[in-house]
Amino acid sequence: MVINIKNKNQFVTGYLRPISALTDAVILKTKDNKLECIANNEQGLIIYASYDLDVQSDLVLNIPNIKKLEKILSFIESDDIDLTYKENSLSYKDKKMRFKYHFLDDNIIQAPKLSVEKIMSLPYDIEFNIDSSKISELAKGAAFVAESEKLYINISEGKIFAEITDRSNSSVDSYSILINDTAEAKDVSFPMHFDIVRLLGATNNIRINVKINTEQGLSTFELKTETSMLKYIVPGLQV
Repeated sequence: MVINIKNKNQFVTGYLRPISALTDAVILKTKDNKLECIANNEQGLIIYASYDLDVQSDLVLNIPNIKKLEKILSFIESDDIDLTYKENSLSYKDKKMRFKYHFLDDNIIQAPKLSVEKIMSLPYDIEFNIDSSKISELAKGAAFVAESEKLYINISEGKIFAEITDRSNSSVDSYSILINDTAEAKDVSFPMHFDIVRLLGATNNIRINVKINTEQGLSTFELKTETSMLKYIVPGLQV
């Protein structure tokens, strides 16, 4: 079966790379002309990633190392490519290069027990947007507060600040920046793992939609393009 990818660079940088920043072994599934993935890491962060892809039948791709697949696809010079799926492997060839990438059998890689429907219907009581430039600022600030792995979303009087610190340790320094000044939300401080900043830094989207459920202690970070969607689910932490 031939799988056509019309924009290889976008597929690699906007879909595979954000997934590979989270974890190595993943399961990709095709359904209703979408390539979908649900994966998690040791910090408990979950990603749902979808990419519009015209395929003839439903597939399950058990990928042992998505970074390896990302790298080999980036070697291809053409941007409109045809990949061949056969006998649990993916292959490609042109006049200059060829490769064959083997998948694992089913039930070796374990995916989170969470459905797409559940992810898309998570309730929230706070919503706002962040520009990607703010993520870059936070990534730079992490060098100043190297002792902390916590990020606090602090909302007060309609302004939202992101703060790197650890309030459980009074000797830890802090770094805080304004990320939104037009929020219509209640005053709250919501701590989460700083790893979300690193993961968002691996994406190439300009704007990020953030939703927080303060009662359940969950937040989501969603990024959309014309062909893909990334949705990170980030659990809250103890202050």
